[in-house]
Amino acid sequence: MMTVTRPLARQTIAKKSKRLLLLSRVLLVEFRGFLMCAFLAFTISTLLLYSYYPRKLSPTGSITLSQAGYYTLLMTFFESPLTYVEDVKLAPLFYLLPLLGLVTIAEGVVHLGTLLFQHKRYSKEWQKMIATTMEDHVIVCGLGNVGVRVVQHLKQFNEDVVAIESNPDARFVSEVASYDVPVLFGDVRDASLLEQAAVVKAKAIIAVTDNDLANLEAALTAREMNAKIRIVIRMFDQKLAKKVQNFMGIEGAYSSSARSSRLFAQAAISGDILDSFEFGGTVINAMQLMIESESPMVGHPIDDLRNEYEVTILCQEKKNGAVDWNPAPTNKLETGDKLLIMTDVEGLKRLEKVGRKVALPRE
Repeated sequence: MMTVTRPLARQTIAKKSKRLLLLSRVLLVEFRGFLMCAFLAFTISTLLLYSYYPRKLSPTGSITLSQAGYYTLLMTFFESPLTYVEDVKLAPLFYLLPLLGLVTIAEGVVHLGTLLFQHKRYSKEWQKMIATTMEDHVIVCGLGNVGVRVVQHLKQFNEDVVAIESNPDARFVSEVASYDVPVLFGDVRDASLLEQAAVVKAKAIIAVTDNDLANLEAALTAREMNAKIRIVIRMFDQKLAKKVQNFMGIEGAYSSSARSSRLFAQAAISGDILDSFEFGGTVINAMQLMIESESPMVGHPIDDLRNEYEVTILCQEKKNGAVDWNPAPTNKLETGDKLLIMTDVEGLKRLEKVGRKVALPRE
């Protein structure tokens, strides 16, 4: 028995931590070159002072390696505890280290300020920077009705996502950005755009634009750039989708219209359907069932419902909100319980007298 609890405070902390991690990652990437140069200059200067500066001129009469590093930091930020010496190996340090400090301050204030301003506005430039730092993420191409729901589901699974959309004024762009998902604009078939989306480090790409050929070309371009990437594409032609999946090494090619048509038909028959799919030649339906006060199953163990009506019960939600996945056979059914059930068409008919499905909010 597994109970699902997700305290709001824990989710909030996790979300803030993730944002901070993203910010730190972008800052590290943007300042990487500068930090490497500054570290190299600091290391060389420290070694020169340690190796060649006269010990008798040192304030302590000697210089350890840690002291040399300390003196280098002071000289960088316009303080010099050491006496100037006319030595070709040391004299340049007294001029260059303060200049390095000046450049460090200028670079830090200007560049960091610009980055933080872009971060606050979540500008296009900032989103590009975030996208390039992503690893083990999912790229979603196309932010139409399907694409935005794909992003929503991925975020529910705590997946990192980068979105690509051809139209900057598309309806769902702002909504997707509100999920802390960077959105890049351009042609999904453009290799340079996929490179900006860090396709070489992505674990999957989902192409769901309204153009079959664009989806296919984007997927194949991604596969050329990342041989291990998982590919899922949307295609309106179901026959072509099957051929693409079977012969082109693509993990999933689906026709959204073909998949939804079965759901529409089944919903018209029973009105209790949450989802519908085919497995082993049989149409399997997912339905949500509420146990009402007049239901004959009130007070019975959940295994009675399984055996008598030949259905699979995946989840039980109690009236108080507690959720139990794979509920135990001895769990008692009570008024107000909601069950997630998997069954075939005949099973739907058998369940009609047990209760009714609670309508779930549709987005």
